[in-house]
Amino acid sequence: MLLLFDANNVVARYFYGRPPVFDARGHNIHAVSGIVNLVLRYYAAYRPSRLIVCWDSEGVTFRHKLYPDYKATRKPAPAELIEQIPRAKKALENLNIPQIAVNGYEADDIIGTLASKSEDVVRIVSGDRDLFQLISRNITVDYLRARKGPQPLTLLRHEEIYGIDPGQWVDFKALVGDPTDNIPGVLGIGEKTVWPLLKQGLTLKNLLEYPDILPVKAARKLLDCKEKALLSWELTKINCYVPLEMPLNFVVDVQSPLSQTTLRILGVKNKIA
Repeated sequence: MLLLFDANNVVARYFYGRPPVFDARGHNIHAVSGIVNLVLRYYAAYRPSRLIVCWDSEGVTFRHKLYPDYKATRKPAPAELIEQIPRAKKALENLNIPQIAVNGYEADDIIGTLASKSEDVVRIVSGDRDLFQLISRNITVDYLRARKGPQPLTLLRHEEIYGIDPGQWVDFKALVGDPTDNIPGVLGIGEKTVWPLLKQGLTLKNLLEYPDILPVKAARKLLDCKEKALLSWELTKINCYVPLEMPLNFVVDVQSPLSQTTLRILGVKNKIA
């Protein structure tokens, strides 16, 4: 198994979802201990042949070049969150856990590239629905949910719950947009219009070729905003061709003095026998 973690998403979920915890020096560490604990728990449960923690690159990505206003409406992350990211990276490094970040790309793209290259079964851990588009016969997404356990989404389970092909999430956001990432979509077209069409197997391409499928007003809006819809599709689509190398095999280290000190400071129990 190849086990992949959407690190920025995981760190943010623990930061916002748990009360602050401080180390002896007064450093906030609840998000750091959260991701370390999660990674070790998954490693102990699945014993994957490969495990990689994937990070967003800092600064401008290829999506910003396509659309300078990408994520422009987001509020800046709190300093208390930002300062925990290098600490999380250092803690994982101390445990000999492989990590990847590639300039100009987001963790989603790294995950997509690694998953598409893998000949093994793949398990992705994230609370981001954007990664649902990667689900296939050999790729499962463990969807992290607030106040609930992870929801494993295999191809079959995804179809049972949502009734669409995983790749159609790209069409969904291309049409409806996403205010979180400031993806424009088509103004005036919402979920109630789009969802039944997706369940019929239709895509953005189909709707642009045969706009009469849509109600008259929606068809006019789509044709008027065709370029925005196509741009939104490009922004949403995960890039599975990131230039990177698959890390070599690894052995998680929880026995060395450095790793033991790291776990003790974070208050994380050794879950690996």
